Formats: sequence, C-alpha cells, structure tokens
Amino acid sequence: MNIKIINYIVNEAHFKANPLPQGVTNFTIKPNIRMDIKKEARTLSLSITVTVKGSETEPVPFDLDVRLTGNFAILSPAASVDELRIEASKTLYPYMRAYVATITANANIVPYSLPVIDFDNAVATATKIVPGAAVSANPAKRGVDAITIRPVDEEV
Repeated sequence: MNIKIINYIVNEAHFKANPLPQGVTNFTIKPNIRMDIKKEARTLSLSITVTVKGSETEPVPFDLDVRLTGNFAILSPAASVDELRIEASKTLYPYMRAYVATITANANIVPYSLPVIDFDNAVATATKIVPGAAVSANPAKRGVDAITIRPVDEEV
C-alpha cells in the first residue's frame, strides 16, 4: 500500500430527471468519467467527475454531473505516479459509484450503477485509458464513453 486516504468530499452534484419520449423504453447510458490527479511531495489529490447527458437522438432518463475529490497521504515516496494513480482510483471510485447509485435511487428511478473499472488492467496513454484484456475496448459494452486522466502537472 503506497497511499492512505485522508478524506473525500462531494464537491458538486447536479441531477435532473428527464422525461423520456413516448414509447422509449430502452436507452443506453454512457457516462463520461474524468479523473484529475495532482501530486505533491507527500500528498496526492484525485478528483473524479462523472457526467451523464442525453440528447434528442440518444435520450437518457436523467442528466448528472458529479465531482468528488479525495486526498491521500503518500506512504511510499518511491512509488511511481502510475502506481499512486491506480491505488487512488481503486480507493475513490467505489465512493463515486455508491453516490451515483444513491442519488438515482433517491430520485425514485431505477438506481444506476456506474460500470466497474479494472484499474489494474487499464493503462493510461496520453489522456485516455486504453483498456487491458479484462476490460472491453467497446465503449457500448463497457457503458463508458470516455475515461480521461489528466496529467499530474495540470491543476485539479
């Protein structure tokens, strides 16, 4: 274990129920998941932003925009940024999944669970995650439009 969570907070959350067009009973929710990471000497900050937005051609039962930030103590200064990012993502993402499921359930619609992401088998290249063998490369199968990881040197 290279990091220890200090705290996390839901920085902002917006939920809007959408009326579905008459006769529409099937829809595909494709969340956009973005992760912003900032590393300092002894601390790491990871912000996860999830956006769900429908369109006229691809309606969804709700629009959602949530940003959650976790702060971590770095226990192993020799750990690589990729190792720290993976551990922080594995620690913080379940909190985001639980929050999204709770907010949709409390809106009296079928609870929506964000897709499970195997961070151990996902490799960051540029700003997009390229799925490993355990994760489908087809966004429709994963239910994920884009998972973006911003570089460490950019501000959160």
